[in-house]
Amino acid sequence: MCAKSVKEEEYEEEVCGIKEEKEPQLLDAQAALRAAELHEVCLIATEQDRKRARSSDMWEHFSLITPDKVQCLACSAELKYHGNTSSMVRHFAAKHGPALKQSNAMGRKQALDEALVNLVVKDWQPFSIVDDCGFKALVASLDPTYALPSRRALKKMVAEKSEEEKSKAKAAVGGAEAVSLTAETWSSIQTDARVAVTCHFLDDSMKVATALLGVLPLPEAHTSSHISERLTSLVEEWGIEGKVTSVVTDAAPEMAASVRDLNLRHVLCFARSLHLVVKKSLDATAGLRELRGRARNLVALFKSSAAAQEKLRQAQAQMCRPAAPLVQEAEARWTSTFLMLQRLCQERRCLDAALAALGTDAAAPLSPQDDETAAACLRLLAPFYQAAVEMSQEKRLAGSKVIPITKMLLLHLYETNGKTTHPTAKRLGHNLVSAMQETFDTLESQTALTLSTLLDPRFKTFGFYNQAQAQTSVKRLAAQCSQLIVYTPPGTPAEERASAWAQPGRRPLRAHHFCPFFCASGIDLWKSLDRDASEAMRWSRNASVDATAEVQRYMSDPPLGRAEDPLAYWLSHQNVYPHLFRLAKHFLCTPASAVPCERVFSKCGEEVSKKRNRLSPKSVEMIMYLNKSL
Repeated sequence: MCAKSVKEEEYEEEVCGIKEEKEPQLLDAQAALRAAELHEVCLIATEQDRKRARSSDMWEHFSLITPDKVQCLACSAELKYHGNTSSMVRHFAAKHGPALKQSNAMGRKQALDEALVNLVVKDWQPFSIVDDCGFKALVASLDPTYALPSRRALKKMVAEKSEEEKSKAKAAVGGAEAVSLTAETWSSIQTDARVAVTCHFLDDSMKVATALLGVLPLPEAHTSSHISERLTSLVEEWGIEGKVTSVVTDAAPEMAASVRDLNLRHVLCFARSLHLVVKKSLDATAGLRELRGRARNLVALFKSSAAAQEKLRQAQAQMCRPAAPLVQEAEARWTSTFLMLQRLCQERRCLDAALAALGTDAAAPLSPQDDETAAACLRLLAPFYQAAVEMSQEKRLAGSKVIPITKMLLLHLYETNGKTTHPTAKRLGHNLVSAMQETFDTLESQTALTLSTLLDPRFKTFGFYNQAQAQTSVKRLAAQCSQLIVYTPPGTPAEERASAWAQPGRRPLRAHHFCPFFCASGIDLWKSLDRDASEAMRWSRNASVDATAEVQRYMSDPPLGRAEDPLAYWLSHQNVYPHLFRLAKHFLCTPASAVPCERVFSKCGEEVSKKRNRLSPKSVEMIMYLNKSL
């Protein structure tokens, strides 16, 4: 190897010196990077360990005060923390174990008590169920440690639950800007009369909300004054004076009179009115009455005979049809007539086969002419059935649909009557048109329904049958809107202006023209009043103009799709149409019918009739309320 020159050695030393200075820096940077990555991995692992550790129930009783120390929430003792809960478990078992067991036992008892209350409420069980031997044995076999409450304690628990649910409902109703009520009366077999009142409103998120205000007893021979007294007491109890926009009831004279006595808008139950229209038309149609009688007899045969039901199921299976049972007509519901005829038409071939296999003459099968009559009448009734089902939905925005659905039903009748050639169906169609016109003649003049229709962006004026009446309703809407527009007097606070009458000498007065003294002194007695009247007229004109402009802008917008949500529309347009938004909250809460109230009784009416002798009137009221609320 050749010897290196001095210059080369000096050069290498210089270069090596430079390298020796740079290499440690490079190594330090790489080490720092690896250390940072390792630290991050450790942090992630530590956080994962902490999350896993904190999934333990012990963290409900301890808090982490430093990364390596925890404190007991029960006794404030500090323990070392090593990433697990072992020390906490030992401490809690030694110091607080009996209290924890007692707490768990109390939680278990509370859950079982609530389940017992729900059993009494949902199944209409008497409070004495806790004394029944069989029930005691059942509970003991399910949980031997659970001690059933006494009859008196159970009644107290139900009362407390009722008050708890009522307090929640009152808080929700109290925040509503406007409410609509439905009222329904009911009498049991023992002639105990009651009135149920349900409240409907839109909450802050523009969702339809419902609350049962109460189920109050009535005298046996109750009058409109008795009902109005009960309504007044509930309105005052719930603090909704001045918020009630309408009251929906059936057509009973005492119900309508009670609403008039309270000076509130009365809206007839659309579901009940539609039922009476169709029921009256069905009963008045010759040919259809006889067909319904034969259909009832046929259904009764299959309902009362197990052999007939089995033959029908076999025929349906052979023809690859689902095992659909027949529907019997119920006098109280016209929809059962529709469903009975519809099912007989659908299962005609299966019924013929089943009757042939039975070989009985207890009921004759429907003839081809009967099938033709039923099919023609069903085409007329199908939209009515759809309307009845849709308008009875409690959580849907139904009040604004009353006028549009009535219009659609009339147009359907006119169109179908013009096409049908079947004589029975034609008579039914004419009867339906006549009953519709008689029952719903004044529908488009009712403020609560017309304004709710206009304020539904799916319908507006398109939902009206009479367009002249629609324009009148638009003017009424603008007038309602102008009442919400308030202007502040220029340069004068409202408080000062309101108290101006009580400040003598603040403004010059004007005297009568025939008094020389006042004329000479320049005092004008009427100047203040004239100026206030002039300002009021100017503000009124401005409010009317602005309200009309807001209504016209809303009406000129394209209508919303029928399947879209009108309440979501108003929630997103509350700043575009601020005054109409407030009116929408007032009138879109109007329900279409009193069916929500009727359900209060239909759910529990039979049970009350059976078990009424085991429940006091106060208990019935509490359980009715909870049965609806829970």
